[in-house]
Amino acid sequence: MKLKHRLSLYSVAIFSIVILIFAVLIYFAYYAQMRDKEYQSLESKSLLAAIFYLEQDELSLREHANVKSQLQKTISRTNIVVFDSLDRRKNGDMPSIADISPDFLAQVRKQRVGFFHTDSFFYNGIFYHDNEGDFVVVTREPKDDFNGQMRSLSHIMLLVFLLGVVFIFLFSQYLSYIAYQPIIRIIDQLKEKDSKNFNEPLQLKQTYAEVEDLVETYNHFVSRIAETFNVQKNFIDYVSHELRTPITALLGTLEVTNAKQRTVAEYENVITELRQYTNDLQETLDQMMLLSGAKTSFEFQPVRVDEVIWHLVENMVLYHQAHIDVDLQVDQPALLTVDANDKLLELAIGNLLENAIKYSDNNVVKILFTTQQNRLKLCISDQGIGIPEADLQHIKQNFFRGNNTQKYQGKGVGLSIASIIFTLHKVDMQIASSASGTRISLLF
Repeated sequence: MKLKHRLSLYSVAIFSIVILIFAVLIYFAYYAQMRDKEYQSLESKSLLAAIFYLEQDELSLREHANVKSQLQKTISRTNIVVFDSLDRRKNGDMPSIADISPDFLAQVRKQRVGFFHTDSFFYNGIFYHDNEGDFVVVTREPKDDFNGQMRSLSHIMLLVFLLGVVFIFLFSQYLSYIAYQPIIRIIDQLKEKDSKNFNEPLQLKQTYAEVEDLVETYNHFVSRIAETFNVQKNFIDYVSHELRTPITALLGTLEVTNAKQRTVAEYENVITELRQYTNDLQETLDQMMLLSGAKTSFEFQPVRVDEVIWHLVENMVLYHQAHIDVDLQVDQPALLTVDANDKLLELAIGNLLENAIKYSDNNVVKILFTTQQNRLKLCISDQGIGIPEADLQHIKQNFFRGNNTQKYQGKGVGLSIASIIFTLHKVDMQIASSASGTRISLLF
């Protein structure tokens, strides 16, 4: 069942229950009010009948005639009966007194007034003291008009109830249609999506807050999925590229070596080359495992950070003709030694230095050793293109590259690998950048 139909049925059910409760309350309240009104009217008629029958000897002819005239206008004598103190009929022409029990007459004598009703009549009795004795005057009123009014009321309430149910159902259907329209538009847009445009955000106009939250959440979710797909694609491209080089070298070396007989020295050289290619392949696999999060534990041992830096500086000068200025301002040499994996630490800091050299077009890169709160602090500063402020929050993500790096080659993994390695080593990395350069601070 569709949601809008279910909401309509819920609305009708709730409306029906509420209206039925109120209808029952109204019916019985009106019934009690009309019954009390009948009783009050009968009590007045009973008093008039008592005066007519029991005060005749004390009234003048004119007065008695006036009372008789009023009595004839209000009640028929066939609905009046007068009982003496022994429950014997004294006056009145009520044809049947079977409904009037002695218990009722006793109740009237005790309480001075009494009421009861049957299916056909309302009865009222009053106690009347006269000079001739004590009497009980009982009058009755047919219930035909009363029952007719109650039937009319029930028919009206039933008709109003049925019309109300129909109206509420149609109105709730209309409201459900209006409320469901944004969801229908969302469904229509989702049906039109495929692998090419799945990451395009949903667009809705004239909607309401809850659906806006849903759309924003969906768009954010799809954006995250698109980023994940992009990372996966870049990761596959990176894997295929990085693995192809050592594997091709391995296969090429083996093919060339197998082409003819070699001397022992030549075989030893080949084995050395193959070992180097294998080590490169192992390093590449380690980097890929770091990026994928598959490998998070490595062997740690005391490492001199300054020795790692000097080794990297030599390589950067040798291979990149870099200009690096190292400033060591550490008064406690013991702080230069940290528990680390030397290969990973060299890889991470090396990535930072390569970025600094590349994006500063080989301008001077400064490395500063200081201390902060009894911890070693290493700062790497360059005079490069900097990182746009909007990119700073994404710069540590896998395969992310800044908007201003189009003319520089790169895969967007250097800083992400460095961030992962520093996290494994519990090193806090902070990046500050402007148009005049970037400064990376490492707090060991």
